[in-house]
Amino acid sequence: MSQEFEQRRAPRKRVTSPMPIVDGMTERVIGQLGNLSATGLMALTTQAPCSSGVYQVSFTLPDAQHREHRVEIGIQEQWHEPAASAGQFWAGYRIVAASEDDVRAIDEWIGPPPD
Repeated sequence: MSQEFEQRRAPRKRVTSPMPIVDGMTERVIGQLGNLSATGLMALTTQAPCSSGVYQVSFTLPDAQHREHRVEIGIQEQWHEPAASAGQFWAGYRIVAASEDDVRAIDEWIGPPPD
């Protein structure tokens, strides 16, 4: 099996409440987090991303004590397609850069893999 196939199989956690994604360069909200794994994320965006584009983004995850942790990561677009709502796009990204603290926060938020 290829590494890419394995990355897509990482456990994902769906977001159940609004979680804005902020562009690190412009500090503007570029979309909403749809789901998150240790290796990538899916987002609902307001603009189609550039194919294979690399972005610096941030979003906030709650920890087990209900404190907020601002995650700042580098992501690379893997795919995108128009959403059902006009002017919106579903996009999948691979995480290409993250600090140890951010990796820990993501892992904690996702939780243990299902049995």
